[in-house]
Amino acid sequence: MSTIEAYIGDLDRRLRGSAKAKADLLTEARDGLTDAAEAYRAGGVEEAEAERRAVADFGPAAVIARDYQAELALRGDIGTLWKVIVGVPLIQVGWELARIWTYGDWSGKPNPDWYLAVIEIFGVLVLVPPVIGAVSLFGARRLGRRLDSVSLGKVTRWTVGAAASTNLLALLLLTVGTTVLDPSMLNVSLACNVLAAGWVAFSFWLLPSAFRPRPALAA
Repeated sequence: MSTIEAYIGDLDRRLRGSAKAKADLLTEARDGLTDAAEAYRAGGVEEAEAERRAVADFGPAAVIARDYQAELALRGDIGTLWKVIVGVPLIQVGWELARIWTYGDWSGKPNPDWYLAVIEIFGVLVLVPPVIGAVSLFGARRLGRRLDSVSLGKVTRWTVGAAASTNLLALLLLTVGTTVLDPSMLNVSLACNVLAAGWVAFSFWLLPSAFRPRPALAA
């Protein structure tokens, strides 16, 4: 095995995260090392020594792995933000369409003022998570020029947590308000119930991705 491949293998064993994102980083590292080794060979250095020098210039695997691990975590957080931006509106629209298709217009006695206020607050809160996600993505691009991956990752994780918490707060407010008014209103239709359960599950899935410890580097 060549020195470069042994080095890439060492990096691979140390990293934890998305297989695709890790493969991308390792490919970039391999290409950079290969180019550096070719430059040394063009200067008259033998192949084995050229690869050794290229690896030495690149830096110890333990040090590079820390930077790469932070980059992997950041890419994962950005992927989660995209899920917030797309997922929350899709579930909400899906629920509304399912309600219209399976239940139709709301009927029965007029709702009291306090419940109408709950509905209005819910409508505002449910818009906040995708807005937080969009602002965070925009900010990540701008802050990426000033912050390293570790610091930027902390910012994105907290914004994911804020988005998930706000989404859960909206669902909790609507559920409690509806239960107090008329528990039977929670059972709109099977399709709506399934989408509502998925909405809650999605929100709880987001929280660990925001607050769980970052993957540890392999020794």
